[in-house]
Amino acid sequence: MTRPSQKFGFKQPIARQIPRGAMGWGLLICAVWLFLAGAYVVQITAAAPRGDRLQNLQNNVDQLQRDVMALEDTTAKASSLYALAERAQGLGLVSVNNPEYVNPAAHAFVRR
Repeated sequence: MTRPSQKFGFKQPIARQIPRGAMGWGLLICAVWLFLAGAYVVQITAAAPRGDRLQNLQNNVDQLQRDVMALEDTTAKASSLYALAERAQGLGLVSVNNPEYVNPAAHAFVRR
């Protein structure tokens, strides 16, 4: 009877060949794993300062947006009709009680 390893063309039984191959593959896998772990550490140490800078920039953007909203609110209050009327009275202008308008499209004329 022939052994199964001899049927497939192996010189020695498979069990005797595995330890040498397993050691070689194990070393290769260990080297790849160490390389990937090193690449991961490099990526993390390079990404952490970038993340901090981005967070600082985001905080600056948020602060600027709050400042813009406050300035827009101040501008809206200053340009409201009530504020404009008070400023006009402060300049000595008098408000008109019953204003009348002339429609230029109706070809109306005013006599003195």
